[in-house]
Amino acid sequence: MDWKNALSEIITHPNSRLRFKEPLAKHTYFGIGGEATAYIEISTIAELSALARFHRQWDIPIAIIGRGSNLLVSDTGFNGISVRLIGELAKSEVDGNTVSVGAGLSLPRLSKTMSRQGLSGVEFALGIPGSVGGALIMNAGAWGSSFGDVITNVTVMDDTGELVNLSHAEAAFEYRHSGLDTYFCVTGATLELESGDAETITARMQAFYKQKVETQPFAEENAGCMFKNPPGDSAGRLIDISGLKGYRIGGAEVSTVHGNFILNIDNATATDVLNLVTHIQQQVREKTGISLQTEVKRLGFDAKVE
Repeated sequence: MDWKNALSEIITHPNSRLRFKEPLAKHTYFGIGGEATAYIEISTIAELSALARFHRQWDIPIAIIGRGSNLLVSDTGFNGISVRLIGELAKSEVDGNTVSVGAGLSLPRLSKTMSRQGLSGVEFALGIPGSVGGALIMNAGAWGSSFGDVITNVTVMDDTGELVNLSHAEAAFEYRHSGLDTYFCVTGATLELESGDAETITARMQAFYKQKVETQPFAEENAGCMFKNPPGDSAGRLIDISGLKGYRIGGAEVSTVHGNFILNIDNATATDVLNLVTHIQQQVREKTGISLQTEVKRLGFDAKVE
């Protein structure tokens, strides 16, 4: 039996989906990227556990891509299995101020649901289009708040398919980083939020969102902030003062609204984006002495599998 047949035998739930030679451009906010050898929307812990054991047995590259909001995929695609978590892996349960969330849950849905229930702490997440899992791994944030601030513990799956519960300290949250990407998959987390007035919380959430819409590009395809903010400074400001807003390579362009966004404005390739990233880094380094580090994840630029 080859690995594709073996994979077909473990993805059996009616809500789960398995497709081969799936274009990843349609599963990323950038709208860029070639085909994945296999693409799975996986809806149960049991299937995810089986996939972890499959990975260990067959040694096929696997990437949990979430909602594809912070991801640049190679033009040649990903020679492996890309995974999105849905179903029971994308649910939320509320018990007082304590909220259990699945890694596949979208951040905007989490933010809206919590505001309606009068729970505060994730208002900033409405404008972040990713999933809980990605937010945990990247410690995503906005407006002075980070996802790790409200987390009490995180559940991950190891490469044997077993679930492991990690404390906040063990998750090792830092600025736009955590220690969670060493595990096979993040499956969920427990949040501790604060009770408040639902209308007040909703108004604050909508104010954050309004400010985001007014200051960041929304109409064009992009992967969010391309670079991490250097300590005490803003990547967008550095790109702006370096005269790079509107600079274009191929179909990729630096946003004229916010310099830390690269837009796919005309069928950009991943090569266009990476060439533009390199140009930005060189220009900012020459003009300011600061080396910008990318925040957007890359997929398919090195993995090989038959």
